Amino acid sequence: MPTELHSAIAEALAAAKQMIRVGDFVGAAKLCDKLLRAAPRHGEVLLLLGHVKLCQEDAAAASQALRDGLAIRPDIAEGWVHLGLVCRMLGDSNGAAAAFSYALKLEPQNFQAMNGLGSLAQDASDVPAAADWFRRAAEADPTAPVPRKNYGYNLGVMGRLEEAEAQFAKALALEPKNNETRMDYGMFRLSCGDFASGWDLYEGRWRSRAFKEPDWGGAKPRWQGEALAGRSLLLWGEQGIGDQILHGTMLRDAIRRVDAAGSGSGNIIIAVTDRLVPLFERALADLSRPGITLAVTQRQGAAAAADLQCPFGSLGGILRRSAADFAAHDDGAYLRADPARRDALRQRYQALAPGNRLIGVAWRSINPFLAKSKSLSLADLAPVFALPGITWVNLQHGDVAEEIAASGVPLHNDTTIDTFRDLDGHAAQLAALDGVIAISCSTVHLAAALGVRVDLLLPRGPGRLWYWSRPELPGAERSRWYKSVRLWHQQQPGEWQQPVAAVAEALRHG
Repeated sequence: MPTELHSAIAEALAAAKQMIRVGDFVGAAKLCDKLLRAAPRHGEVLLLLGHVKLCQEDAAAASQALRDGLAIRPDIAEGWVHLGLVCRMLGDSNGAAAAFSYALKLEPQNFQAMNGLGSLAQDASDVPAAADWFRRAAEADPTAPVPRKNYGYNLGVMGRLEEAEAQFAKALALEPKNNETRMDYGMFRLSCGDFASGWDLYEGRWRSRAFKEPDWGGAKPRWQGEALAGRSLLLWGEQGIGDQILHGTMLRDAIRRVDAAGSGSGNIIIAVTDRLVPLFERALADLSRPGITLAVTQRQGAAAAADLQCPFGSLGGILRRSAADFAAHDDGAYLRADPARRDALRQRYQALAPGNRLIGVAWRSINPFLAKSKSLSLADLAPVFALPGITWVNLQHGDVAEEIAASGVPLHNDTTIDTFRDLDGHAAQLAALDGVIAISCSTVHLAAALGVRVDLLLPRGPGRLWYWSRPELPGAERSRWYKSVRLWHQQQPGEWQQPVAAVAEALRHG
């Protein structure tokens, strides 16, 4: 390659890398394409293009560019790290492990490769191995915040809270404006009961690339609890079904806050996923009053009619800043099922075995990263299925008829209820029951928000979400959000025998 062209490419590569640093991925991709027209087999350019496509989350294009580049320049450890990240994105954990390991062979102190291997161990629910890799990554580069944050998370999962706090604090001190760290640190603080700082840190999610939620508020000014004074306020549900239901427990308090602020007239719009609209309409129908109109709608386009807005999850920073705020709030049972559908289903289920208690079961997660640690098998639940006087009802999402048949468990599978698409029907089904046994999933939130008693089985490793109590802290047996939920934690990662036995004993006594 002529010296002049080599020098021009080196300058352009430096410019493209700077574009990546500032988030101009489109510009960096265009520059890489231009360079490849001049030098189609330039390994470093191909590797940089692969990095850009990785940042754009175009896994297929990133994989192709990285593999082409590494075929030419297999000596560049960073290229192998990026290939490992792409493989993980594609669900190829073996390919990711091989790529990260080769990067370490080239550069034994490459903290990014160590961090990648830690992420793979975390995906596999091997928390001690994940913590060890993240520790090694943090030691390899003490100035890198991400491995420290990841180390802190896994220390927290293991219950080593003081050490976890120290790592999160160091990560944030290294990069105070890193919003992914602020978000994760906030979730940790919330899980430890430090609600004031936890909610404030958790607001970093809105500026974090790791948080994929659309801004359903249309960038309208944020409501902070002030008087409406004739304006319209949009309160909108963020994240998934379970999160919207959970944070929806604060809506009645938010509407009371509007009243307490002496706002005069105004409009309040509640916007949720369309499948939740009927439930929220029924739940909040009694809250309209003179001067305040209340409407429930889907999220798409709801911001057009609003002057102010606030996502549900951000209500915590206004309404739940202390343990006392949780203690004073409603019991979490704010949703209402369709009474006619509820009564019809209860009558039908009771007819299966008159006099039996009706208890529903959901045992498996479909989350690609958390399913292994959160899920049980029907065989794991044998001690509860052995209890007499209970009719068991399937609440699991998806078609599990073959699994139920193969297990031999006497689990009634009601094919008239679509637990995923028909949430109003699913709510009627849940309200018809005397109780629910489940792993952490949206069904738990729906049942609890209906006031149905829930025995929730929680893992010791990943999947123990922040809105549940920590087993290391007081009050671990109850949810702060829902009074009807009893929490049963694993004592050891992956071991369900003890919590299932405890649930069986609790059910035996009523």
